[in-house]
Amino acid sequence: MNQREVHRGIPPLFTQLPLVQDSLLTETTKLQNETVDKCLPFLRGSQTSQNETLNRFGLPALKRDEHIAFLYDSLEDYPGSFVGLDASRPWLIYWALTGLTLLGEDASKFRYRVTSTLNPMQNPTGGFGGGHGQMSHCASSYAAVLSLAMVGGEEAFQLIDRKAMWRWLGRLKQGDGGFRVCEGGEEDVRGAYCAMVIISLLDLPLTLPLESEARQYGLESFTSGLSEYLARCQTFEGGISGSPGAEAHGAYAFCALACLCILGKPDTTISGRVRGTDQ
Repeated sequence: MNQREVHRGIPPLFTQLPLVQDSLLTETTKLQNETVDKCLPFLRGSQTSQNETLNRFGLPALKRDEHIAFLYDSLEDYPGSFVGLDASRPWLIYWALTGLTLLGEDASKFRYRVTSTLNPMQNPTGGFGGGHGQMSHCASSYAAVLSLAMVGGEEAFQLIDRKAMWRWLGRLKQGDGGFRVCEGGEEDVRGAYCAMVIISLLDLPLTLPLESEARQYGLESFTSGLSEYLARCQTFEGGISGSPGAEAHGAYAFCALACLCILGKPDTTISGRVRGTDQ
């Protein structure tokens, strides 16, 4: 198969048509255009050097060693300009460890550093915040727990206050079956998915704590009313939204479907709740 016959992995819509650009030029749009110019050769499947070959999708092969070096570097210190991501510190750890694990690297070598970094982010009332002194959030707790699971070891799991986590998640459970992402925060499928991942990984009791507000609505477990809540998030066009009545979104669809898979066998939980899956 020669260069002109390769099957392109990127639709022509993104590589051949004139790009839609705003006539107003700002520093941000200039940087964006520069980024597009750098990425388009890869998206079009054109070679960037004489020695580089393309795969059957017309894309350059993954530069594994360079990716590993980048991910190792991303676990080191960040410059001051990254202060805006202070609330995403567990995510930065999780993303780097996930990439390294997928590339065959041993994440356990970071066990001490990960546990030392995440320990101050755990709140006595349960859950992990995005940074030191920040309130607990389902997303940051999800990233923290998965990061600890990847580095493994007894000390990593012993770091987590399972009882406090269970009680905190109980306070997030809502009377309509869903979960808030944090105390006083929004209720959506992200909270449901993150909560069920944490409960599953830590093998927490499914029974709601006695003080959980959701018990006032007749719910007794974390799974009570959850599949029904997720089903109500499916929109008229077939997609799944973050909450009932909102706009469908691919990321929310992932959260909802993954959550249903945690609740039971997919052929039962998904086909029983999501319209159109039995066709």
